[in-house]
Amino acid sequence: MTADPPKRRRRKEARPAEILDAGMAAFAENGFAGTRLEDVAARAGIAKATIYLYYPSKEALFEAAMQDRMVGAIEGFSQMPLAFDGPTDAVLRRFLGTLIDLILDTDATVLLKVLIGEGHRFPRLAATYREAVVARGLTMLESILARGAARGDLRLAPGATDPRSLLAPAIMTALWTILFADEAITDRAAYLDRQLEILLHGLLARPEPTR
Repeated sequence: MTADPPKRRRRKEARPAEILDAGMAAFAENGFAGTRLEDVAARAGIAKATIYLYYPSKEALFEAAMQDRMVGAIEGFSQMPLAFDGPTDAVLRRFLGTLIDLILDTDATVLLKVLIGEGHRFPRLAATYREAVVARGLTMLESILARGAARGDLRLAPGATDPRSLLAPAIMTALWTILFADEAITDRAAYLDRQLEILLHGLLARPEPTR
């Protein structure tokens, strides 16, 4: 029987996650500019000097939170387009619905709020989010388009469609919910269906008219 690791060791191994949780709480409460690493350390119950052993700067902490909250989750469903057995509109609904839920049903929404409010002041954070999160999402959408073309679902070639336009329903749902909480979109599935119906009307293959 293997003995449990000492409590001190377990505490050390859990510390990065505890610091990330404390950092997300601080970003949610104070924004990026208003958050100090010493305050995050206090929330995490560690000494001020200790936090620098894990995250040498506030930017490093934010980027680590981005990797933990967003990148890992996106990579977790990166095989969806290949594994899903169904038409292109169905896989798009599944992908975008999963993305919306990730953004709005977890504390990952804090990251988006910070970037909306302060991204212009901290362009490196926005650039990192673009590379780490958005680029992965666009790559997945490109694979969905390629899959749709191979199935004969698309009216246009994949290269003729900008995958950024396919993110519009997810982005709009997230922005609306974040900015107008008192008018939050409560039925996300129905809203997504309506938006995709508009979007896909010009995207899906149409049968040749009979003569």
